[in-house]
Amino acid sequence: MVARELEVGFGAVDLTPETFDNSFRVYDPLSIRAMILRIGDVNVTFLSADLFSIESDVMELVRQELSPLSWLTLKHILPCASHIGTCPVLFQSYVNQPCEQLKYFGRQDWFASRMTEAIVRAADSMRPAQIGLGSAIVPGISYNRRSYDQDGNLVMSNFKFPYPRPELSYGPIDENVYVMRIDDLQGSPTHAAVSFGCHALCSTDKYGHVSADYPGIIRKTLTSAGVDSLFLPGSIGNVVPVSRGGRTYERVGNSVAGVALYAMEQITTSGSCGLSVNQEALNIEPFLSDRLPEAETDLLAAPPGGDGLQRFQAYVSRRTDRDKADVSYKITRVSIAGFQVLHLPGEIFVETAAAVKDAAGDCLTVILSGPSAEVGYLSPPDVHAEGGMEPQFAGLAIGAEAAIRKEACRMAGTDQPVR
Repeated sequence: MVARELEVGFGAVDLTPETFDNSFRVYDPLSIRAMILRIGDVNVTFLSADLFSIESDVMELVRQELSPLSWLTLKHILPCASHIGTCPVLFQSYVNQPCEQLKYFGRQDWFASRMTEAIVRAADSMRPAQIGLGSAIVPGISYNRRSYDQDGNLVMSNFKFPYPRPELSYGPIDENVYVMRIDDLQGSPTHAAVSFGCHALCSTDKYGHVSADYPGIIRKTLTSAGVDSLFLPGSIGNVVPVSRGGRTYERVGNSVAGVALYAMEQITTSGSCGLSVNQEALNIEPFLSDRLPEAETDLLAAPPGGDGLQRFQAYVSRRTDRDKADVSYKITRVSIAGFQVLHLPGEIFVETAAAVKDAAGDCLTVILSGPSAEVGYLSPPDVHAEGGMEPQFAGLAIGAEAAIRKEACRMAGTDQPVR
């Protein structure tokens, strides 16, 4: 590919809900942010939102609203919800939201319009730029919650503090903070995309209220350094913070942001590079379970504020009954300036991401999760066999992860990233 000049656009829209009766508290603001990379006719949009998940019906509305923007490749808009529970939720999102005022059930059009506005603002701000990618490690703030006792039995150590527990062994994590640095033509940083593989669960004591959790603190810290940023979740599927509540979200956010700023200083950027965006769609069977026919009954019987699993399974059941078809699962590979980014819908396990990175060889590779109730947790087959929490929230068939991993590995190792 012939090297051409890079253009980058960035847009942000406030998403913080208003409280009229003091039914919830706003700890820090929510937002939707978009960053567009464009070289010639090739472009890709990273869409970050302080939401629990982003489903395909919302994205379809976004693409319809953006259709007048003729140069933008609509299928290359990559949704990356930060997967926080302290935000407004749609019905199909499976987080428990105890505050009635934050249940935005049936308001897909409102969320879509906010996402559209962020992308339009990014499109209107396109400027020549330079880009580079780097990473640095932030230790001691996350762990793999699928732990094992001395007999090798699974222990879901999700809320059993403190950590680490010496009688348990823990699975792998990825402690890298990945940073996509954007400079102006004078070489000064203007924007950044930060990716880290850990659930945004630092504020579980704030459910029923509003907070952007640690991704919001990352953005706040980078803003104070003169850099507008967006957060893109990495392999979050089975990785969670080592502590929760209180100031944890600030401590984790500041730690990740500090490492991101360090990584940025080590990155060399370039504006003369190629950009390629490849997308492959797999037809994946939805998750079919004997429990699903009773999903509606189970939902009605579930206690308010404790019906997350029942709402998720009812959503999967309704979708399966309605569509009578496989799910179209889209893997997107973005290659630019010698590195590559792979976007995978759902909550991706660290083991899946590690396999794809191994397939990529020496190429610096970032795996992004795109949380969505249609996929839920993209649990590997051995996780389904072991049980635990994640397989209960699986929207795809047991063999889905193996097929998706195989295709993602092929795409990651297909050729050298475009420079």
